[in-house]
Amino acid sequence: MHPYTKIEFVERDLKVSRLTATKYLEALAGAGFVQKVKVGRSNYYVNLALNSVLIRELHESKGANQ
Repeated sequence: MHPYTKIEFVERDLKVSRLTATKYLEALAGAGFVQKVKVGRSNYYVNLALNSVLIRELHESKGANQ
């Protein structure tokens, strides 16, 4: 649904503990579905497929406007 998520979002949306949310996200990162990016003290998990689509669309829309 979003190009990235955080442990806190998974906790809230799935109503699971922080430990469970972390395990889910680490499993997704290990399988290559998301990329873990540390920013400051927070970990963000970037949805690689969705991010790729959004970037491609952005480049295509910029090219159409020129």
